[in-house]
Amino acid sequence: MSEHPQLVTQLLSAVVAYTWFFETCDETVLDDDTALKQQEYAGYLLNQLSDADKRRVADELAILAASETDPAYREFVETFAFAMGLVESEEG
Repeated sequence: MSEHPQLVTQLLSAVVAYTWFFETCDETVLDDDTALKQQEYAGYLLNQLSDADKRRVADELAILAASETDPAYREFVETFAFAMGLVESEEG
């Protein structure tokens, strides 16, 4: 993947954005159980990564969070790796 450095960043951005949608959408848009199920499935898939890849995801998330201007979304990105079980502490 080193030949396409933006690939990881863009795919991770998409995963975070969709997870944010599941986290914040109103139950009139999507019922809470379905949203939670989708978030858990995203976490399950991400936890299939090797430890080194999990670390890379956490590092990429830190970069994405640093450039985010929306405070609520920045906090979501900052805590994403912990919330998904990729790291053991919220500090990454």
